[in-house]
Amino acid sequence: MAAAETAEALAATGAQEGAAGYVYSGWCLLGLPFRKPKGQAEHAWRIDTHYAAIVVEGGSKAMDDGSLRQVGVPFGAYARLIQVAIGSDCLERGSRDIELGTTAYAVLRRLGLPDGGKVADSVLEQMERLARCRVSFRIGSDTKGFVINDRIIEAFEYDTDSSRRPFIRRLRLSQAYYDSLQRHPVVIDRDAVGRIRNSALALDVYLWLCYRLPALDEDTPISWAALRAQFGHGVTALKHFKAPFAESLELARSVYPAAQFEVVPQGIILRPSPPPKKTRLIGTA
Repeated sequence: MAAAETAEALAATGAQEGAAGYVYSGWCLLGLPFRKPKGQAEHAWRIDTHYAAIVVEGGSKAMDDGSLRQVGVPFGAYARLIQVAIGSDCLERGSRDIELGTTAYAVLRRLGLPDGGKVADSVLEQMERLARCRVSFRIGSDTKGFVINDRIIEAFEYDTDSSRRPFIRRLRLSQAYYDSLQRHPVVIDRDAVGRIRNSALALDVYLWLCYRLPALDEDTPISWAALRAQFGHGVTALKHFKAPFAESLELARSVYPAAQFEVVPQGIILRPSPPPKKTRLIGTA
């Protein structure tokens, strides 16, 4: 079933099976909420680890009646898949601009995402949340580090289809985000992403492995405490984190068979591994 859905998605986007994709390295360290946050977190989401931090602020929308509608932060698996799709497309073509489609149906097919029913509405909602949010990535500490503080999407054109569903026709990545994507791309397998597209946690684990494993020179242990800080959003008890994380690890391994790691009582041991896909360097012939 998953393979059939992936094949359909690849056909919709025109991508080749097993095609390489790219994601900004910051998303491999810290991700979006797994599900819709509650309270103030819906409008300002934050995660901190000992080496990085992310703050995502939801945007706002000026309505025709003069009111201002708050648009919450993006969340879930679909927001992650949209990022992969638009980032990979822009980087491959060497352009910040991307044409998505003239109807909501065409946009969904262009992204390789479900195009019917409530799922389609959810995808379009996440697209708008991404388009309107502001993100601050900090790699480092309070005293020394690097910060990207900008919108992911600089500008976009929107429309409404015959069912009165708003959708984004075309967009332009911000210069800061595009430059960061060019400087720090992580190679992924878009077919693999499609196969685990129903699990936000598995997607985050997969991206993390794609980033960490090819860069290693030696076996590297990661403690359960560090893993929970990065992936255990809102999980207070470590015992409640281990089982779903281990399951997501196996899902990631199933689509990244070259990934070498071992779960141990203290956490996980990462081992040097080849990247999921071989690809040319960005900007080379």
